[in-house]
Amino acid sequence: MVVRLNPAVRLIPPSEVIGDHWMAENLLERKRYKVSRRTAATLAAACRPQDPEMLAKRLAEVDTSGESVWVWEKLIASLCERGLIVDAATIDDDPQLAWFVNLRKSWSRFGWHEAAEYHALSFDYPCMDYSEAAAFLADQARMRGYQADEPDTDRFKLEYLDRPGVSLPEPETDIPTMSARTAWADHPEPAVVDFESLSKVVSLSFGAIGAIIPRTDSAPLLRRSSPSGGGRNPSEGYVIVRDVPGLEPGWYHITMRPFSLRRLDGPQTDEQSLMRLFPETLERFPFPIKALVVITSMFERNMYRYREPRTFRTVHMDAGHIASSMRISARSLGLVGGIFYCDIATAIEQALGLDGMAEGYMLTVALADGIA
Repeated sequence: MVVRLNPAVRLIPPSEVIGDHWMAENLLERKRYKVSRRTAATLAAACRPQDPEMLAKRLAEVDTSGESVWVWEKLIASLCERGLIVDAATIDDDPQLAWFVNLRKSWSRFGWHEAAEYHALSFDYPCMDYSEAAAFLADQARMRGYQADEPDTDRFKLEYLDRPGVSLPEPETDIPTMSARTAWADHPEPAVVDFESLSKVVSLSFGAIGAIIPRTDSAPLLRRSSPSGGGRNPSEGYVIVRDVPGLEPGWYHITMRPFSLRRLDGPQTDEQSLMRLFPETLERFPFPIKALVVITSMFERNMYRYREPRTFRTVHMDAGHIASSMRISARSLGLVGGIFYCDIATAIEQALGLDGMAEGYMLTVALADGIA
């Protein structure tokens, strides 16, 4: 028999996220195992198909603790029992493993390695069919079950209410100067980014236009001008002002209640300081940047309802809706906006004092004066 590491198993090294131990994750079984360094070494050595006796012998030869071959053979047998190491000849005969191997191979041609793994993790997530009336009753029962364990009250951040701030206008129908279609098809008269135009863009993108009273015991859900799956609104916004008449340069949080910009103790706003955080945006946006808007996601708001790993799809859609609203709102007001996804996430989170596993960076929107 020839054995090898299960193709669906991933080794996760120690880190600040998981701690000072190794993990072995089976993507198809949705299981994680905390493993010793010896076990991690065995799994790593098993990446290449080989005879189990030869594998044990090789491990014993490089082992500085002097353990016998028998000890390594016993460990390999234990890992085979748990499915972390498998018979290489059975992979093609196992429908799940064969599916995963082909998925990973075909998606990796486009660089989608992690996307393939996430797809495997959430492939058969038990979604409801809302075309049937019974699904709504089941949905409400599920939410009440969640609320029995912990309250559903997280709607927006209140941490910055003690900071100095400036009020923002609530979104009104007379703020937009034209329709989205007209804004894209025509060339609005160029304008400058000042406090009035910036506040309108923020209002049309983040502002609340009402509330939904759930049929369960959760707090009211905000209705924002940008749509949000399930009304969870996981996105938070931070404005970095560089050169906006009527507003002091600096970092601000977009606070929902009261709707305002709250001053933060962020880094400097000169180009050198911002380049360390936003190299993608500063290098690719071809206009003098007047303000930047960072959109983050409070993962737990969506995780509360959807119960998927970091609710990958919905948080990205939410941030994308807001970013697109900002860009088209800016264009309708005669400004220029650009959306960028690849700035230095960890550095931005540190600058904002965020725990990236609880509230993570999603994207950056750059705003500049309009051009003819």
